[in-house]
Amino acid sequence: MTKEYTRKKPIISGTVSPIYKKKIDRLVEAGEFASVSDFINQAVSDLLKKYENNMPAIESNYFTDDEIEALRIIIREKAVEMNFNKGKKKS
Repeated sequence: MTKEYTRKKPIISGTVSPIYKKKIDRLVEAGEFASVSDFINQAVSDLLKKYENNMPAIESNYFTDDEIEALRIIIREKAVEMNFNKGKKKS
């Protein structure tokens, strides 16, 4: 049975100057990024964070799957910490 591959990330097409493309390729070849796609994802993430920090009005009213997972991890860690501290005697 063959499992069908489904892409989780949407595809966005765009163009960059040849100079930028060469610089991106060099960074990928040097192992700084796993792929051009990895570079683009990081660049977009960094730029969006910059705008979200400076322009809260454009922030979305929902969390991404990655943000939800990060929050779940934080909540789990805090719950473990709280249960651990609950068992300690206060001096």
